[in-house]
Amino acid sequence: MNKIYRIIAGILFLLLSVIAITLIRIDPSTTTPSRSTEARTAGMMEGLMPGMILTQEFTAIKDYIWGVDLLFSHSGRNNTNENTLLLLDANYKSLLKTTFSSTIVKEGTLFPIRFDNSIFIGKGKRVYLCLFSNDGAQNNTISPIFNPSDSIGALYSSKVSGNDLAASIQNKVRKYHGSFMFRTYETDTSQFWLMKIFLYLLGMILSSLIIWFPWVRSTLVRIRIIPEWVFLFIAIPGAAVFTFITPPLQVPDEGNHFLRAYELSEFKFFSQEKTFPVSILMLDSAFQHLHFLAGQKTTMADITKHIGVKLEQEKKAPASPPTYTLPYLPQAMGVFIGRIIGSSPLALMYLGRLFNLLISVLIMFFAIRIIPQFKWIFLLLALMPKTLFLFGSLSYDSLTISLSFFTIAVFFYYAFSCERKINIKDLAVMALLALLLLFCKPPYFLLALLFFIIPPKKFGHLYKYIMIALGVVILGLAIWKGPAAISSFSSTDTTQQVGSADPAASAGNHSVIRPEDQIKLIKNDIPAYLKLIAKSGFDYYRSYILKSFVGVLGWIDVELPDLLTYSYLVLILLSALVLSGENVSLGMMKKLLLFLLLVGTFVIVETAMYVYATRPGRDRVFGVQGRYFIPMAPLFFMLFYNRYFNPLLNLLFSPRRKEYHKAKAKIKPVIYKEILEKEQFFDKSIYIFITCFCVFTLLYAIYVTLIRYYNI
Repeated sequence: MNKIYRIIAGILFLLLSVIAITLIRIDPSTTTPSRSTEARTAGMMEGLMPGMILTQEFTAIKDYIWGVDLLFSHSGRNNTNENTLLLLDANYKSLLKTTFSSTIVKEGTLFPIRFDNSIFIGKGKRVYLCLFSNDGAQNNTISPIFNPSDSIGALYSSKVSGNDLAASIQNKVRKYHGSFMFRTYETDTSQFWLMKIFLYLLGMILSSLIIWFPWVRSTLVRIRIIPEWVFLFIAIPGAAVFTFITPPLQVPDEGNHFLRAYELSEFKFFSQEKTFPVSILMLDSAFQHLHFLAGQKTTMADITKHIGVKLEQEKKAPASPPTYTLPYLPQAMGVFIGRIIGSSPLALMYLGRLFNLLISVLIMFFAIRIIPQFKWIFLLLALMPKTLFLFGSLSYDSLTISLSFFTIAVFFYYAFSCERKINIKDLAVMALLALLLLFCKPPYFLLALLFFIIPPKKFGHLYKYIMIALGVVILGLAIWKGPAAISSFSSTDTTQQVGSADPAASAGNHSVIRPEDQIKLIKNDIPAYLKLIAKSGFDYYRSYILKSFVGVLGWIDVELPDLLTYSYLVLILLSALVLSGENVSLGMMKKLLLFLLLVGTFVIVETAMYVYATRPGRDRVFGVQGRYFIPMAPLFFMLFYNRYFNPLLNLLFSPRRKEYHKAKAKIKPVIYKEILEKEQFFDKSIYIFITCFCVFTLLYAIYVTLIRYYNI
């Protein structure tokens, strides 16, 4: 394509992009609610029955509303009735009418209802949100959950009189104290202009690439993109931003993590005395009102006023932190330094976060550096908002994730990159890494079985390999403690959240959690149990696990848009399919091993939460979060690795494609090798796209976190 044609094509693309972006309506789906009436204590209203209508009055915070979330209970039944939601303005004029089936409403989960378009109400104007059902019955209806302690407007039931719903609503039969447990999503504008501005800029960039394509292509061919340095330059500032914009102790169980880090900073590794400075406990209490309640906000003034609070180590109170040691050592180092210089509890927390960040990022940097082929898969997983959010916290998941990635990288290095024979020092390194994972979270010790991807010839003699392999198996069986390993997933994860935890446990009724009974249920019918956990993981909570894997931040109350979450997952999957190298070959047996490790991890995670976070008799597993699967995630995407697509795509997009096809048979292999090894135009284009996408996703995650916690 000559220059004039490229200019015309670039201008046409820009014009079409501007027209399309301008005409397409984009809802301001910033994912964070404008108001929230969620609470830790709840009541259940009467079921949605014919002849009755439930109404919640509230005042609009902003001009437009584009959706609500409501919480319902099925009362243990499989309800199938149809329900209707009405939205009326102050004059009882209908703004919206939508129906939904009880079959798609999940127990204990905020049910999202999104409108096709933003609806104008007017800031400060009264709104009526009404619920009713024409075919509900006593044993076939869902019941709204309400918050008895937080009233944002009148909540009442009315008797339906004929077809005049407006008149029926005013015929109040019963009033309730409190409000629906729900969220509203309101905005000041009818469209999300921030997203449109980004799309306009993207259109300009793409049109520029079309016009200057030859220059772009020649530049890409010359440059070298090093993934570990890309990771480092994005991860350090990105995780550091999360460190400081996330309010104190707003990561799941971060208060407990802080206590254990403080305990270790005093070198109390095995101390039976579990008392801690009251000032630390008060810091945790000061921000507990933000947990789960997405409508609650804070300010920088509320945070900075704790800078002057003294630690006062002599004033102590009892508490029960986790008992792990290794995954808290980075945080403890920061807290120790802070204690030496006389820092406040708030400063100690930030120092603990920073040391956790630096050590986790450094380990991940070397993991990406030494992994022979899957560097960009590692990078994408390491730059997920969830991963960087954890890196910038006091969570013990930070070291667990980075150490798991490093362990995978080391085994793959010995299997595919190491050209010498494996010696006793190498075996010691592998054993040490497996042992460290055991001390972080026992189930990830399964990664030691990656030993079997190493070819026997790397050990010199087959009998050596067999002896060492038997040693690995025997050592694993000797170290492995099933119940203890399983309980490790729930021993420190005391968090219970709507949509993930068993409602009985979230209500504080921990007596209903009976591990002994759950274990008996598993043993009595193992096939039925396996079916239960499969249905729970792949049906009931599939979307939540995927979303919390990529970008559910804060105290499980800051969510990225679904489009961004699933786009990120698709990008990782496509990268796994189209990026490959000649040095790595994963045959069916190696992939079978990876698959079995993934299945084993899934069963352990689900079993842990079934035994320790789900009350007996439930038909699903509660409490499973996507972050539990991040340490093993590289193995899943490695299953899609192949060496077929990448050479074809590099050849297809190569500037020397025509030269290759016209070349003689003897010259073709030389050109082909140069394209794959030196040019790599397709690969480098993907690398740049991945980098830009990761940066955009990270910036959006930071933006969502800011508007969740602060009034901006």
